[in-house]
Amino acid sequence: MIKSRRYSVLEVREVRTIERDLSSTLITSRARVSRILALAAFASLAAGIAGCGSDSKAFSSTAAPLISPSSVDFGDVKVGTAASKSVTITNSGSSELQITELSSSDSSFAVSSAKLPATLAAGQSLSVKVQYNAKSATDSTGDLSLATTSVLSDRTRFSSIRLHGKGSNGGTASLSSLSCATSSYIGAGSDNCTVKLSAAAPSAGVVVNLASSSSAVAVPASVTVASGSNSASFAATVSAVTASQTVTLTATQGSTTKTSSIKLSGSSSGVAPSVSALACTKTSFTGAGSTTCTVSLSGAALSGGQSVALASNSSSLTVPSSVSVAAGASTATFSATAAKVSSTQTATVTASANASSKSVAISLNASVAALTLSTTSLSFGNVSVGTAVTKSVTLTSSGTSAVTISSDSISGSGFSVSGGTFPLTLNPGQAAVLSVQFYPTSASSVTGQLSISSNASAAVVSLSGNGTSVAPTVSSISCGSTSITGSLSDSCSVSLSGSAPTGGLTVALGSTSSSVTVPSSVTVPAAGTKATFTAKIAAVTTSQSATLTATTGSTTKSTVLQLNAASPAISINASSISFGAIVVDNSTTQTVTISSTGTAALTVNSIGVTGTGFSASAVSLPATLNPGQSLNVTLTFNPSAVGNATGQLTVSSNSSANSSIAIGLSGTANPHQVNLAWSAPSSSGSAITGYKVYRAVSGGGFTSLSSANAQTSYSDTSVKSGTSYQYYVTSVDSTGVESTPSNTTSVSIP
Repeated sequence: MIKSRRYSVLEVREVRTIERDLSSTLITSRARVSRILALAAFASLAAGIAGCGSDSKAFSSTAAPLISPSSVDFGDVKVGTAASKSVTITNSGSSELQITELSSSDSSFAVSSAKLPATLAAGQSLSVKVQYNAKSATDSTGDLSLATTSVLSDRTRFSSIRLHGKGSNGGTASLSSLSCATSSYIGAGSDNCTVKLSAAAPSAGVVVNLASSSSAVAVPASVTVASGSNSASFAATVSAVTASQTVTLTATQGSTTKTSSIKLSGSSSGVAPSVSALACTKTSFTGAGSTTCTVSLSGAALSGGQSVALASNSSSLTVPSSVSVAAGASTATFSATAAKVSSTQTATVTASANASSKSVAISLNASVAALTLSTTSLSFGNVSVGTAVTKSVTLTSSGTSAVTISSDSISGSGFSVSGGTFPLTLNPGQAAVLSVQFYPTSASSVTGQLSISSNASAAVVSLSGNGTSVAPTVSSISCGSTSITGSLSDSCSVSLSGSAPTGGLTVALGSTSSSVTVPSSVTVPAAGTKATFTAKIAAVTTSQSATLTATTGSTTKSTVLQLNAASPAISINASSISFGAIVVDNSTTQTVTISSTGTAALTVNSIGVTGTGFSASAVSLPATLNPGQSLNVTLTFNPSAVGNATGQLTVSSNSSANSSIAIGLSGTANPHQVNLAWSAPSSSGSAITGYKVYRAVSGGGFTSLSSANAQTSYSDTSVKSGTSYQYYVTSVDSTGVESTPSNTTSVSIP
């Protein structure tokens, strides 16, 4: 079995901090001893052998080079000159990678780079320049070789890419490429192809010979690149085939040949495909409209295309008689147009070809005009004779087709209607408003009716009103808030038993409490039934009630407001505070929050702290906290002697309850403390989520002091005088795997 091997050696450095000396020759028992652990990365090398296992460690990593591009072609370069191109080397692994060698196998190619060896961190890249020196009019081919070493594994890896260049005398134009726009065909078609030269053609042009490996793709015998140009295009004519095949096109100029391939897909035995599907984007209509439909074939249409017959079983849904699927294609689209129908029905569209057919059903829904009223009755109540009161009715087109309102009519003495200009057309969703007025001329009860005539169902609104010669009286008084704590401006209103007469109606107002102020009166305007006013409430020190009254003539209505006294209240976020264990002559802090939770301002009069080693931050007193505000006080524990310490925080205020609150304070002073610190690993196979600290006492076995914690430090406050301790740290990754231990450090407590 091959076990995991640790590649990095961890160093330990020791720092002793003497907090206090009692003599020049003795170390005080309150001395603090510190240790700093340097926690570096771990790499795991594991090999599987039958019957043995291997551990995956949190600090494992890999390194791998990536060269881009995968090959470099300099093309034609004039003899005696040089051309350069860049190559990028990227560390695609997760640990450091060292480049130790870069070389070329052909002297025509030279490599320039930074000084080697060069180290790349994970994800880092290095750009090198490769130069081609054209020494003669010949092809030069070589390899760019790369040697890399993983920093963790010491393993060397060799990689290479291909280099090519061609020397050219005076830049003579030669054939450099042949390409076609489309690389595959189903059925017949025409492809646009292009030949390119390495340089501009001379005055006589350059003739490039063409050939095809199959009669299914026809090309001209040659194409001429015109003088001064470096490319020329030609058409490759593709015929439909019954069997799939690949055709190679060849371009030749002098001793240079270039090729390009076109893949042809055929229909078996030349049989035309059948209809495989028919679908429309919209399959339900209300009123007129149109939709796009698609017919699909079981295969590509043969040369010349394929016609698919179309039909509809309803005269309300029209389609073309046929649709043509282009050669090589397998789908075609057409439009289906729906007309408005008077009754709901279903239309079927059918597509047929080669004794096969597919259908799709489309619902044609009848358009219906409908008119909705905002109310079916209007009651005007009591209205003073000679006073006009107006109310409204909203008419909404709620059907699936437009509503045409031809007229309105009204009956009943004193009723009239306005606001409509007829005929009026409302499209679905549109609305119109009519105003109905009641103007009684005598003291009597009146009924009537508003009728709306349209192409929808009949619409009727019943009307009623009572003409009166007696002025209306106050019917109610109300306010927005009836239970108030503190001050407030309350919105109140009075209502009448009927509509106010011409000139309006004045309502007298009153309050039984000086803490609630209201105007002496409020006026309801002519034809109105309500008026609003503001009641101003002042804060009270004792709870009480206030009655507001509204009076017209001999009629009085009232409402009662409950006024609550505001009271201060205090809340503190802790009932006791423990500072834990610290080393003598060191300090630690805690924060307490004092909050105002009552309905009146809280005044904090005093804050006191008792107990040796305990103190509080300075606070300006007395401090006033409005409801919802808070005050933070910082408490400090700084012991000067070993042992347990207790104290007390006392807060005094004007709170209606708990005006004096006492909070217990506690802490422990230890003579010694061991502080451990370490550095996070520079790289790891998986993300590290925490660290675990282990301790052994006087050479005994190691036990865990902490669970996986993300902090890179730990304080051991449980050490004792005259005892030796050993410590090490491990890391835990996101999968829960724990690393091998760090170096071990020892501490002897005096």
